[in-house]
Formats: sequence, structure tokens, C-alpha cells
Amino acid sequence: MMDAMTECAITFGDLDPMGIVWHGNYFRFMEAGREAFGRMHGLDAMRIHTMGYFTPIVRSVIEHKAPLAYGDSVTVRTWMEPSPAAKVILHYEMRQKAGGHVVATGSTVQVFLDLDRKLVLDLPEFYRNWKAANGI
Repeated sequence: MMDAMTECAITFGDLDPMGIVWHGNYFRFMEAGREAFGRMHGLDAMRIHTMGYFTPIVRSVIEHKAPLAYGDSVTVRTWMEPSPAAKVILHYEMRQKAGGHVVATGSTVQVFLDLDRKLVLDLPEFYRNWKAANGI
């Protein structure tokens, strides 16, 4: 399975008034996972842009399972769901580093836009080649 791992430290600025990580910060952890996946597998946002495309997120989902607190670290595992469509579907599993338990799961869907910001319905050639080279 093609995946990537990254880690984020929880800081005071991540907390809500209850002293736990504010729910919206989990999107930031997913973004760190998405960036790590892209860098590791040659599918980062800047490379995609140099190929003539943008890949905005059109769907993002998080399921919260347990809280994180100040001083924790969260590990984010990110993997791709194969799709024949011109989109990138990533899944995320976030775990408290110390205890190892799952604190949240999530997914994002990105579509391809050309540089005029028009939706691309067919697989861009570079992405088709990338998928073939990676067995996806």
C-alpha cells in the first residue's frame, strides 16, 4: 500500500477553552499528512502546479474519536484510494503518539483544474503516467 507517515506536536495554540485540541485543527493535521504523502510519492502541490494544474479539495471529512491535549503528539498516516476518475482521494488515520490509540480518521477528495481554473474531467497525462508507474 502506498502511504506516508508524519507527526505533529500539539502546542498551546492548538487548544480550545476546554484544554483539548480544537476540532478544526484536525484539518491542519490532515494537511500535514497530505503534504507528506505528496513529497514522499512525487505528487506534491507544487509539482502538480508545474504540470499545469491545481488540485483543490472539494470534500473533507473527519470523524473524531478521542481528544488530544497539550504536550501530546499526533502521528498521521495517509494513503490513497485508487479511483479511475480525475481526482485524488486520500484517507487519514490520526493516532496519539504516546498511547497509540486512534483519535480521528478522515478523508479528502481533490479534483483537477487547469490553470484557467476549469474542471478537468479526463486524467491529466502526467497523473495517468504517475498512477501507472506506481501501480495504481
